Amino acid sequence: MARAQEEMRAWSSAASARAAAMTAWADALEADVDRLADLIVGEVGKIRAEAHREVLLSADALRYNAGEARRLDGRAGRLDDSSLAFVERVPVGVTAFIVPWNTPVLLLVRDLAPALAAGVTAVVKPSPLAPLSIEHTIRLGRDAGVPPDVVQVLHGDARTGAHLVSHPTVRAVAFTGSVEVGRAVLRAAAADFTRVLLELGGKGVSVIHHDADIDVAVRESVRGACFTSGQMCMAVTRVLAERSIFEEVVGAVVEHTRAVTVGDPRDPATDMGPLITNAHQARVQDYVELARREARVLCGGDPPADLDGPYLRPAVITGVRPESRLVQEEIFGPVLMVEPFDGDTEAVALANASPFGLTASIWTRDLDRAWRVGRQIDTGTVWINRFGGLYAEVPFGGMKSSGLGRTRGSEGLRQFTDVRVLNWRPA
Repeated sequence: MARAQEEMRAWSSAASARAAAMTAWADALEADVDRLADLIVGEVGKIRAEAHREVLLSADALRYNAGEARRLDGRAGRLDDSSLAFVERVPVGVTAFIVPWNTPVLLLVRDLAPALAAGVTAVVKPSPLAPLSIEHTIRLGRDAGVPPDVVQVLHGDARTGAHLVSHPTVRAVAFTGSVEVGRAVLRAAAADFTRVLLELGGKGVSVIHHDADIDVAVRESVRGACFTSGQMCMAVTRVLAERSIFEEVVGAVVEHTRAVTVGDPRDPATDMGPLITNAHQARVQDYVELARREARVLCGGDPPADLDGPYLRPAVITGVRPESRLVQEEIFGPVLMVEPFDGDTEAVALANASPFGLTASIWTRDLDRAWRVGRQIDTGTVWINRFGGLYAEVPFGGMKSSGLGRTRGSEGLRQFTDVRVLNWRPA
């Protein structure tokens, strides 16, 4: 911690050096994309195409924020008493990054890149389930010119993370993970008024109106449900279909879901790999069993007979009540519920029925409706006629129990700064 704090003085005062190192790091990620994708596949079990995209999005985040590092910020003006005020943003201080296992490289770099651009130094705690890809990513950064004490790695379990959050040198924390742990991070950070950036659970909803391109909407919704085997906070977990097309949508969802190839994530023919552990597979299956008691499971939810390991066929469920645990809790697996609605008012009410508010998709050819409904859904991001658009320049984060703060874009950079005012009266 002392080294990180000491290094911040030089790092924060050299914008051109920060920009150059971050650009070189982006180049290094792109040059080593195959090796890094292999590490992600081996640790997480996501298919190789997803791992490859994760690395390239990480490189894009570094490249975009390298430009932000050299942006002149601040404003000045004369006040009524003829004094002058200068408002500037300064680095918040040493920042802890607690990184999850499901998308390890991107979920680190998307937060770390704006922080480095702002001039902070970092201590990174990877998940014990995915340490190698993080180690390799940071090693590439050091080789590209990022000083060793600017980004340090601290391995350990939950106790290590708790110690990191409560350390007096740490002035900000970026955490991605569960709501339960997020609350613990928030409580621990409160003792020293440490700033927090939290991205927590999600319950992604896809709202399909009667005038939508149903095939595209369903195909993208199923893809969103199976991405990283459903182990993503922005995964599609609920499809809301207008009642006049409900049966058609249900049939299409089942058809597309049954067509998902579950298998070895290294095989190019595979659409969805395993879950992260056997314990997590059992947890997801418990939710499927709950659905068998409370609702109707139309397909999937069981392990493929020809595969060893924590594999699970994606499940489609209907007949779910909004108050069910299936709607109110994050399953974090390939489980997709299809629910009917009558009119825009009910669609909004159902979309907002869970405690989460990270992402939603609206599918309609009526742009007035898309705008009207989208502005009433309590999520940080609403996609229209698409799913999963992520950009380094566009802020991302959640409402309600899905988190606090925003990453990416100029909002992401501000997350890691404080405001200082200089006020003086000219002689």
